[in-house]
Amino acid sequence: MPNRKGARNAYYFFVREKLPELQRSGLPVARVPDAVPLCSRDWALLTEDEKEKYTEMAHKWRAQNSTQASMKQPPSQISPVPAPLPRQIQRHASFPDAISLSWKNDQAVLGNIFCFLNIYSHGELPSPCEQRFLPCEIGCVKYSLQDGITADFHRFVDPGEVPRGFRFHCQAASDATHKIPISGFELSNAGHPVVLRELYSFVRPNRGRWPPVYCKSDDWYRVNWCLKWMAKEAGIENQLELFSVENLVVELYQRKLQKEPSKTWVRNLLDVFMWDYSSNTRCKWHEENDILFCALASCKKTAYCISNTLASVYGVSLTTAHLPLQDYDSSNNINPKVVVLDAGRFQKLRAQNPGCNRYFSSPVEKQGAASSAGEHPSGVTSPCSTSIMRGRGITRLLESVSRLSKSSSN
Repeated sequence: MPNRKGARNAYYFFVREKLPELQRSGLPVARVPDAVPLCSRDWALLTEDEKEKYTEMAHKWRAQNSTQASMKQPPSQISPVPAPLPRQIQRHASFPDAISLSWKNDQAVLGNIFCFLNIYSHGELPSPCEQRFLPCEIGCVKYSLQDGITADFHRFVDPGEVPRGFRFHCQAASDATHKIPISGFELSNAGHPVVLRELYSFVRPNRGRWPPVYCKSDDWYRVNWCLKWMAKEAGIENQLELFSVENLVVELYQRKLQKEPSKTWVRNLLDVFMWDYSSNTRCKWHEENDILFCALASCKKTAYCISNTLASVYGVSLTTAHLPLQDYDSSNNINPKVVVLDAGRFQKLRAQNPGCNRYFSSPVEKQGAASSAGEHPSGVTSPCSTSIMRGRGITRLLESVSRLSKSSSN
């Protein structure tokens, strides 16, 4: 039941007590109503005995003001149940889409070095906070279609002094994903300025133009914000221009096949799970602790996806630098699926080669095919190819159990 108009409940007095702490943290909270959305999580952590203190404050206030409450202008209206922490974020309406790459020929495309970047944070701070993210891990790889992944960069970041009011919120988000502790983490031994300068040296080891850096569109806002904030903390200007990797893939397809694939298909292409457990993909700490969310792994998987679908388009022979070792067959050769951008071309190929149109027959194979770009822009399955991609985890476990049962029966 909602409070009588003008009443101050227990939560009001809890927020009023927290107000000075929020102000010391740098939040723009001048009055109790400004701080109401920021205290709901801390309120939920209190026991009933701890809440009793604030309930008593509310009772005393009501007793003192019962005769005058109807005549006074209410100072605020606080719901008895705190409103949930606001999650809506003011995003940029759009991010840089134009890659403006000029390649003279296919050889220039194959030799071009692309940098894929991701930055993980200790959760996402509430919208009133000036500091929206707290970077904790950076991963970056250098990649070319010709040579695959040529170098990688990975650092854990020391978050520095974290306001106490944010600690629970940040750690809860971390525990749900990458599990990097917000404090006492011995591997994060470098602060934001040091790590950013190391990243700059990795991306541009020699003097010259700063190369463009790419990340997935879903990560763009966070990564771009972190780059600018870290540069501000270091007292330097941010040198990295961040672009969408989806637009890069679209341009690479369009340049070679003169047909633009669907961006929805490209997003699905990059959002796969088949390499989650591949060796030498995650950083050492995430690998040892069997945690899938890793900034370095997300960059490497982007490179794997591009290799798996675009290498055959550009006639590249895949190596272990393009795809994880276990994705090779016994002859150490990959049989990449042919990319088909429109159903008409597929029908023509099938008419010319009726015997080589092979579809995946088992559910396990279909799942692996769909997650490794088997679903093409036109929604057709690749001709003249069978999938040899096999992941680890439950798929391999089921296969090994099946082989053991067959050998024992024989």
